[in-house]
Amino acid sequence: MSENETKDVELVHDAMHEPAHVARYLRAIADGLESGKLRLKSGARVVELHPATLCTFELRSSTERQRVKLSLQLGWRETNGSAENSAFEIVAE
Repeated sequence: MSENETKDVELVHDAMHEPAHVARYLRAIADGLESGKLRLKSGARVVELHPATLCTFELRSSTERQRVKLSLQLGWRETNGSAENSAFEIVAE
């Protein structure tokens, strides 16, 4: 695969943690969203994400038999670096 082709890399983390530990993860995600760079690491696998200026944000809460679930989903489109060249512009002279 050449460097110009895209690779789908998936990283999954599913484990039990104390709420304070989860809060640290969420703070790190928030910091990464603000800085424009999220680095995820699990063992030897590292994934670096670059959130775009516009992100989708979905939050769902559900309760079933006293089990509460809160799901957060973030999404954005990857840019190929040419977005600046195709930006909309109006020039009056």
